[in-house]
Amino acid sequence: MNILWVKDGKLGHEKQVEALLEEIGSTQDINITEIKASTVLNQILELITFGLLSKGIDGVENIGFDLIIGAGSNTHLEMINLKKRFKKAKAISILCPNIVFRKKFDYICVPNHDLHKRLSKQKSIFFEGSLSKIYDGPTEDSLGMFSIGGINKHYEFDEDYILEQICFLASIYPYKIWHIFNSRRTPSSMNNKIKNLLESYKNISFEDVHNNNVKNKYQDILHSASIKVITKDSVNMVYESLSSSGQSFLFDMDAKNSNKIVKNINALINERRIGCLDKTLMADGLYNLKLRPQNKHFDVMREVEKLAYTILKKLNRR
Repeated sequence: MNILWVKDGKLGHEKQVEALLEEIGSTQDINITEIKASTVLNQILELITFGLLSKGIDGVENIGFDLIIGAGSNTHLEMINLKKRFKKAKAISILCPNIVFRKKFDYICVPNHDLHKRLSKQKSIFFEGSLSKIYDGPTEDSLGMFSIGGINKHYEFDEDYILEQICFLASIYPYKIWHIFNSRRTPSSMNNKIKNLLESYKNISFEDVHNNNVKNKYQDILHSASIKVITKDSVNMVYESLSSSGQSFLFDMDAKNSNKIVKNINALINERRIGCLDKTLMADGLYNLKLRPQNKHFDVMREVEKLAYTILKKLNRR
């Protein structure tokens, strides 16, 4: 199977497509060609000139692609243009395109929290949360992990309160080596506070996203850590953790509103599919922190495995 992957340069989008293609490749012989989406202006010019202003793709014009795939709004028009050029290929969007573009795709794969969007039943394939690689192997009891997001429109990002929760866990599990991973959304003020924290806690290591070697280390620790604690705003990180062995917990964070992301996170907590840190108020404004564990019988999530199976089943029907 020849696959053309259109990338938009956004890590969260590309990790989901990478996980899906890796899963498809576990049962199929695939050949992947990666291209970067051109600028929106170039995409529009190609569309309105019926491809006359297309630059072409060096070395692949004669490949018979079976599948064109991509995630994110910056890839949608590019994929539509490519589908005109590679007419036999099926176009699959991971995440929901603009309503104007939806009819141009053969299949649209979207998370359950987008059920409200107007989608063709024949084209839509739903999955839960975010697509992540599956790891169900053993973990190391001596390793713990914190995944920190940043400023967002869903939750209050209270830097000092998040740091307090980090200190709480590092103190009650002093025998664990804790790795703190930030993200590109993490404010520099938070990064500086984490660095200052290292002076007091020798069992904490800061893995800064701006260091080149952190990407591979993130996956290693994610799979090895026996306990992982994630900020609620980091949906991709939440589902990466739930797709891996070990215990998963959420930091205590106040919601700004009750949108689809907040409802999704609340459902995970209420169903005990993920653990969380709780704050119990006491007298005079004082409070205690405690861990509420996830259901110990909860297995790792396998959304990417189920989605790959469904896609291949639909493609083989044609």
